[in-house]
Amino acid sequence: MVKREHGPVRGHVSERGHALLLALFVIVLTMAAGVLLAGSLSYRMGLLREEVQDVHLTALSDAGVALALDRLSLSPFWTGTLERELGDGLVSVDVSNGNRVMVRLVDVTAIYGAGGRALRAEIQLSDYDPPRVISWEPQPYSPPRGIVSEDQDYLY
Repeated sequence: MVKREHGPVRGHVSERGHALLLALFVIVLTMAAGVLLAGSLSYRMGLLREEVQDVHLTALSDAGVALALDRLSLSPFWTGTLERELGDGLVSVDVSNGNRVMVRLVDVTAIYGAGGRALRAEIQLSDYDPPRVISWEPQPYSPPRGIVSEDQDYLY
């Protein structure tokens, strides 16, 4: 009878270390997938922040036009400037006489976070009806002096 030794099973010399290399390869692939996923999530969060800021600026600029309509419904010949803090934002409304009779120009500047939006609207006044918006167009926005941006540590 032949006696067999009981001990660890040893593979062929060329197979040694393959399991370790395979494990390292799987770890590297998992880490790469994690890095790609984190980058994708970071990018999407940035887009979401921009979209939230855009929605806030749209609401604030709409509120500025609504402030002008409200003021003009109470006093149709009023011109001047209104400034209001609404939530975390700021709205500035400037009402002036338009180029036509019974038309007021309304310049609205909305600021929220590090962004802003400007627009110009024309409001038609009437002896019998409430004021109504007849035109609305975006304007180039330039930050007012003295406003500090979150991305910059100096004053404009």
